[in-house]
Amino acid sequence: MPAWNATSFIGPVLESLAAQTYEHLDVLISVDLCNDGTVELCEEFAATHPNFFVIRQRNRLGWIGNSNALLNRAEGDYLFFAFHDDPLEPTYVSRLVEALEHNPSAVLAFSDMASDRGIESYRELEGLTDRFERAKRLLVPEEPWWCPNRGLFRAAAAKRLGGLRRHMGGEYGADLPWLMGLALLGGFVRVPEPLIFKNRRSDGLNAKFIKSSSSWKRLGVRLACLRAIRGARPSLSVSMRMHAAGLLHFVREEWWILQRKALGNLPFGRSPE
Repeated sequence: MPAWNATSFIGPVLESLAAQTYEHLDVLISVDLCNDGTVELCEEFAATHPNFFVIRQRNRLGWIGNSNALLNRAEGDYLFFAFHDDPLEPTYVSRLVEALEHNPSAVLAFSDMASDRGIESYRELEGLTDRFERAKRLLVPEEPWWCPNRGLFRAAAAKRLGGLRRHMGGEYGADLPWLMGLALLGGFVRVPEPLIFKNRRSDGLNAKFIKSSSSWKRLGVRLACLRAIRGARPSLSVSMRMHAAGLLHFVREEWWILQRKALGNLPFGRSPE
């Protein structure tokens, strides 16, 4: 769990992690440098939960740096990012571990998500065995791609990717190219149950991303995704189709955003999730 300035909302998430029915779970929390008492709260919780461990970061790493610090320290066969404001159902880990163990060719298992929008599901990758087709679906998403972003993944796949990366737009939307990299390594398995609650807080990181959104940053995400695809060595024809689809999607999305802004309905652009 990468955490930062979270004292007002992290408590329920810690409790939901402690309530997991899976018996072999360790929780590693990296608290980025902040002064609101988050690290003390996490350390107090860990003192009464022997499978919780807290890292105090002495320098401000940012979201990507803090996430990668966790990936470098984590051990085990399966990993997942526990977002510091999104509580989990007690069976979250056990159901996703079960899904991966029944699908040895898959690298990630994820569930549906409950939120203020109702139940959010991502079904676009179901049954796909071609890795470039999986990448294309993520490159031009029609459904909420952030559902698999909250999934359980194989540690070996994460080590092959080497962590999240900044792009020309900074940290904005950097989890999509990361997810793209996983999809190019293996399949995704959906567990059709809402096992996580997405808390869209007005002061949350996602809200900050929305406010800082720009065409430059959105283009950066798209180009980072295409870079991940090139790294998988597609054929020339597949590469050309991917680039055309990705850039066309970017142009259409920017047109959509301009239209919404003109109507006064979207002051900051669309959220990465």
